[in-house]
Amino acid sequence: MSNHTGHVAAIFFIVACMAAAFFSPEASAQAARAISSGEGQKMDNANIGMKFPTVTADSLAGTKESIPESCRGKVTLVAVAFLRESQSQLDSWLNPFYEKFGKRDGFMFYEIPMISSGYKFMKFVIDGGMRGGIPSFKHKHVVTMYGDVEKYLTALHLDPRYGYAFLLDREGAIRFQAQGYATEQSLKELFDKAEALAK
Repeated sequence: MSNHTGHVAAIFFIVACMAAAFFSPEASAQAARAISSGEGQKMDNANIGMKFPTVTADSLAGTKESIPESCRGKVTLVAVAFLRESQSQLDSWLNPFYEKFGKRDGFMFYEIPMISSGYKFMKFVIDGGMRGGIPSFKHKHVVTMYGDVEKYLTALHLDPRYGYAFLLDREGAIRFQAQGYATEQSLKELFDKAEALAK
């Protein structure tokens, strides 16, 4: 094996191991601990009522998604992260939402890892690692955006150190938002709002 081939294989292995935590039992356990500990961060209401800025990218299933257009007509949870370390924060929102609404008509969810365009040359490796660590039925719901991360940080007034949850109405407008870990109270607010929007 050449040095180059060995280096690429090592990178793939590392990324695959990192991605294996996506939606894994351990990630779910971390999310559960976060919820029970009451960790969470309040956000101001600057984005409420604003249409979610368009994100167009390929899902892990290979489908072309354009959020919020892809979920028009459905109440949708969009979880966004800029750092791998934020995964457990996203899980604390996504997993409970999926358990409650995942099999009901009229609801949708997406996870959007936002990665700088400088890493686009590693798209095959990064997406491949994530694909290997996530159940196949969720691949269509993971949309990795490689591009102008700053554009979304600015548009949504975000701090890249945190993961974020946005609940969109049927027209793609933001009706609920939160950063960091979900709490019992914030999940109740999310569920209540989702139910109200679905009526």
